[in-house]
Amino acid sequence: MAGTDPRVEHDGDDDDKPSGRRGWPRLRFPRRPSTSSTEAPVEVRPPEVLGGDPEEVEAVAEQIRTPGGLAAGLSALGAATLGSVGTLLPGRRARDPWAGEDMWELGVDRGSMVAASDGVPLAVREAGPTDAPMTVVFAHGYTLSMDSWHFQRRHLADRFGSEIRMVFYDQRGHGLSGKSSRENSTIDQLARDLDTVISATAPTGPVVVIGHSMGGMTVLGHAVRHPGTVRERVLGVGLVSTAMAELSESGLGAVLDSKAVARVAGMASRTPGVFTSGRRAFGAIISPFIYGGSFGDPASMSPTVARFVDELISSTDVLTIANFFETLTRHDESAAMPVLRDVRTTVLCGDRDLLTPLDRSVDIVEELPDAEFVVVPGAGHMVMLEEPAHVSEVLGDLIADAIVEWREQSHGRARAS
Repeated sequence: MAGTDPRVEHDGDDDDKPSGRRGWPRLRFPRRPSTSSTEAPVEVRPPEVLGGDPEEVEAVAEQIRTPGGLAAGLSALGAATLGSVGTLLPGRRARDPWAGEDMWELGVDRGSMVAASDGVPLAVREAGPTDAPMTVVFAHGYTLSMDSWHFQRRHLADRFGSEIRMVFYDQRGHGLSGKSSRENSTIDQLARDLDTVISATAPTGPVVVIGHSMGGMTVLGHAVRHPGTVRERVLGVGLVSTAMAELSESGLGAVLDSKAVARVAGMASRTPGVFTSGRRAFGAIISPFIYGGSFGDPASMSPTVARFVDELISSTDVLTIANFFETLTRHDESAAMPVLRDVRTTVLCGDRDLLTPLDRSVDIVEELPDAEFVVVPGAGHMVMLEEPAHVSEVLGDLIADAIVEWREQSHGRARAS
């Protein structure tokens, strides 16, 4: 962006910055979100920023997991899976701050179906006035649904009121959306789906796009395939627990890239009526690993949230899980980086993410030197459910910055006319 970024502190002295890392993203530990009534104006505050010096960069570097291939992926995820079993036990005694929470609250929002380019119906929910000046679109992750943004929908509605309209949708094959063919279960098609949702729900005006995990890959894929739309209309991008490429080298990708698992996935995705046993076998292998790698500290998770995540994963059709197998291990959306260098971007990840490890977020911020880089200590892959207030605060500040930029652009156009 042109000019000085108000989010970053400048003291005029670059001698203390890490060598060779001009503009290295400053690490930020977010505040808890503030709330305001719908009548109150948007509160836009500069974030509290920490870090940027070599010691703090090194502290984060120590948390980055070096890719270790299948053996390391199986070992780490296997241990996490075993440790997660207790979170689902009905008699588990644990502090549950979300006991009684309705985790399916998005179901009360305005609903519609949008036809994708290949005819697959995509389920959409909208919260906020249709004439809001800013639209925020959320793309969820692999084996989840739009409901995974439950807390952000509430927190951001409290903070911004009528200033924003939030659009949530289920990726193809997930939630209430229609099933997809194996050929169209790709990041390329997901990027097209995102463009279809934006065109249908927000054909004009500024947009902020936020994606988690596979949803983040979708956002990156959209930037590659629709750079004009991104440059002209997208004023903010949030990338949560995601990767731009090379997922097969670590985390969930290390498991998915196994030849044995690949054979089962191939069997599961061919002729579903015949290979029912293969589909069940694939689900029995993959689903526990996805759940096991979901949380940074499974023992401390709210049982309500843990059961909610387990239900999301288990309700995803096994054929959908198998169909997206190849694209997750082979995708490369690094061509999005030049497009996003001119877009305000926030990259966020938990430092205990086993599915898309922290080093994958570091790969992104190394290509986006002006991005805000947020590391949430102790959080895993489901960071937006583990630390909902923190994540909502960070994404809220991204949205607030986009609103400010839109207002400045509007005032500039008014003065010029």
